Amino acid sequence: MKKLFASLVALSLLLVGCSSSDDSDSSSDGYEVALITDSGSVTDKSFNQSAYEAIEEYCGDTISYKYYAPQDTDDDGLYATIEQAIDNGAKIIVTPGYNFTTAVTQAEADFPDVTFVAIDQTDLEPTENTISYIFAENESGYLVGYAAVKEGYTKLGFMGGMAGDSVVNYGVGFLQGANDAAAELGVDVTVNYYYTGTYSADPSIKTACDNWFVNDGVEIVFSCGGQICSNVFASAEENGGMSIGVDVDQGDESTTVLTSALKGVSAAVTEALDAFNNDTFEGGQVVTLTGSGDMVYSADKFTNFTQEDYEAILAKIQNSEIDLYSCDDVTENSSDPSTYIDLSNVTVKYQS
Repeated sequence: MKKLFASLVALSLLLVGCSSSDDSDSSSDGYEVALITDSGSVTDKSFNQSAYEAIEEYCGDTISYKYYAPQDTDDDGLYATIEQAIDNGAKIIVTPGYNFTTAVTQAEADFPDVTFVAIDQTDLEPTENTISYIFAENESGYLVGYAAVKEGYTKLGFMGGMAGDSVVNYGVGFLQGANDAAAELGVDVTVNYYYTGTYSADPSIKTACDNWFVNDGVEIVFSCGGQICSNVFASAEENGGMSIGVDVDQGDESTTVLTSALKGVSAAVTEALDAFNNDTFEGGQVVTLTGSGDMVYSADKFTNFTQEDYEAILAKIQNSEIDLYSCDDVTENSSDPSTYIDLSNVTVKYQS
C-alpha cells in the first residue's frame, strides 16, 4: 500500500449545536457517526478523548453521533461493536488504536457501504471505503526529550503502554532527542524505560514509578499510554518529580506536567468527517501526517529551554534536517531501544 504524505488543511466549515449520546442508549438508532473505543475511554485524557471531542465539535446539532465502549476488546469484541454501531445507523465509524486492525479489515470488506476512519493502524490495508491515518510520533517524542535535557534534567523515565508502533515511535524519538541535547551540552543522561503492557491505570504502575523517583533518582517521566498518566502524575506529585504528557495537552491534569507531546488526532478525525460530509472522501489511502509533531511550550514552565530553542528545533524536524529513528528500526529480537538506536550520551535502563 502506497503511503501518501499529507499535511492537514485549515477547515472553514462551522456547525453548531449538539446531538450526542453514550453507549448507554444502544437500543436507539440513527446515529450517523460512531466512535468505538479500545481499552481506553472517551475520558482517558488522551487518544480516545481527543478523537471523540473532535467528533462532538464537528457534528454539533447537525449530525447525530455516538460512542461505543466494547465489553470485550479482543478481535471478536471489537468487530461485534462495529456491527452494533452499523445496526444503530452508523454511516462513518472512527476506530482509534492499532488493536482494531483485524476487526476493521473484516468489517471494511463485510460492510462496503460504511466508511471507516482508522487511526494508528499501521498494518491495515485500507479498501476504498476506508482511510487510514498514521502519525510521526517520533517527531514530538524527539521534541520533549530534547526539551527535558535542555531544561536541565539528566535522569529521565519513559513509561509506555503497549509496545505498538505509536508508543515505540514516541519512545525512540524521546531517546534520540534527549541524546542530541545531551551531546550538545556535554552531559550524560540515563533513561529508565518500561512498557507497562496496558493503557489502563493500575496500582503496579504507580509503584514502579514511585521506585524510579525514590530509589533511582529519576527526575521526570514521559507518560505515554492513555490512562496510565493518572499513575505517573500521582507518583510525580507525591515524590516531588516532574512529568510529560502525551497526545493532547495534559497540563491541566497535574502541576507536575512540564510539557506534552502532541499529535494531530483531532485534526485527522475532523478532516475525514469533513471529506465524508462534502462527498470528497477518498478511501484506500494510508495518510501519514508529517510535520504535525509538536509539543506544548509554556514559558512559565520552562527556565532554560526557550521559545526560540523550541521553534528552531521544530523547524529542523519539519525540514527533515534530523534523521529520526522510528518503529521501523525495531530489531526482531529485542524491544530494548538501545540495541538499535545509536546513543552517545544516553544510557538506557530497560525493564522487561
